[in-house]
Amino acid sequence: MTPRIVKSLVPSQQLVALPAPPNALRLAMLFQLERSQWWSAQEMRKAQLQQLNLILKHAQKSVAYYRDAWAKLGLALPEIIDEDFLARLPITRRKDVQEAGDHFVTNNLPFEHGKIQFGTTSGSTGRPVRFGRTSVTHLSWLAFALREHLWHERDFSGKLCAIRWASPGVAMPPEGAAGQNWGEVVEPIFATGATSLLNVTAKLSEQLEWLQREKPDYLISFPSNLLALTNYVQESGLKLPQVRQLRVVGETLTAAMRKALVDAWGAVVVDMYTCEEAGYLAVQCPQADHFHVQAENVILEIVDDEGKACPAGVTGRVLITSLNNFATPLIRYEVGDYAEFGPACPCGRGLPVIKRIHGRQRNRLIMPGGESLYSLFPYLGEHGQIMRETGVKVSQFQCVQHSLKSVEIKLVLERELTSEEQGRVTLMMQRHLGYPFEIFYTFLPDIPRGPNGKFEEFISHVRI
Repeated sequence: MTPRIVKSLVPSQQLVALPAPPNALRLAMLFQLERSQWWSAQEMRKAQLQQLNLILKHAQKSVAYYRDAWAKLGLALPEIIDEDFLARLPITRRKDVQEAGDHFVTNNLPFEHGKIQFGTTSGSTGRPVRFGRTSVTHLSWLAFALREHLWHERDFSGKLCAIRWASPGVAMPPEGAAGQNWGEVVEPIFATGATSLLNVTAKLSEQLEWLQREKPDYLISFPSNLLALTNYVQESGLKLPQVRQLRVVGETLTAAMRKALVDAWGAVVVDMYTCEEAGYLAVQCPQADHFHVQAENVILEIVDDEGKACPAGVTGRVLITSLNNFATPLIRYEVGDYAEFGPACPCGRGLPVIKRIHGRQRNRLIMPGGESLYSLFPYLGEHGQIMRETGVKVSQFQCVQHSLKSVEIKLVLERELTSEEQGRVTLMMQRHLGYPFEIFYTFLPDIPRGPNGKFEEFISHVRI
């Protein structure tokens, strides 16, 4: 593997580089993360609670939502925050954040954090929410993303390719979209190889042709897409390209799925657990298939239906408390996934272990000709397409394919769509999907989770 030489601001000083100031900040964070991962569980928890104390005091003073919610419960912040007080804090749900609006945003952001920029979640649990980002949260995200690369010893001189979602018309086959480097996570600090992106809506035959031409060292995609591609190759008698690592994102990777990918591709499979609101929640251990909570970034709890902590091996709801978001503090925030803790890891890291994540899993859209495609239905709803067509705010949505020619759109809206508005949305959906599906609408006050406790954003009842 090519040695990782840090880029130097001083051309004549290369062996021990002098990095540019912004990059030096990130390397300083990595230096601390390299040490803190080996702390004992008790040392890490003590440090987390000290940081939590700062977050809670800030939220009480400057975030109306928390100030009012805690006042109603008669909660007063103690001088020292401990486990018992953390467990007494109310759970924050997505619906709470939606309804709070600007009352969930600080009115006094510490100036060191920079300006607030707002983002919106992808709505994978059916309820997109608005959250704030700052220079500090972005720098933290970059540091943890780079830590994940370093944990898994990736050769930055290699080629990194991705088959992921992109806006309609972007990174389409046959060429996709080429990049010169690995992007802002790596390139400012280390020299890298090239990258290439293909829109996941590409047909499986187009994906295979693209991969054979690009010859990636590292490939990122969704587990469902990689499995569909694997099955396509096996059924067609074709050959998969050789890659060093498969990096899976965005969906649940079961043990059976992991084994199928390893057997078919002959590559290492690396998973991670992230969310748009708080970045890296857990990263796969370099020596095992389970995950380490990124405890310097979040306090991650797993609780039962009554909000009580689940012991290791028991599945429960995931709650997170961000330790660096002072713009829209996320305190005991329910992300919508289920998971279970595991025993301490033999690797020696003191970071908590997640044995299994029961998150979401995306079905594929089945076209009338029998071909399966990555479903774009959720993205058409959650990224404002329906609101742009109608002016009506979407609170929750779900798409259900009932047959090869019909799709149901379930919506929770501020008001029902008129017949004319439904017609415009239908044309937009059909245009993006490339087929005139019969689309019908169901308007509901709420869309419940499925029997497995998960919210499925897209469901296909078609079996071929």
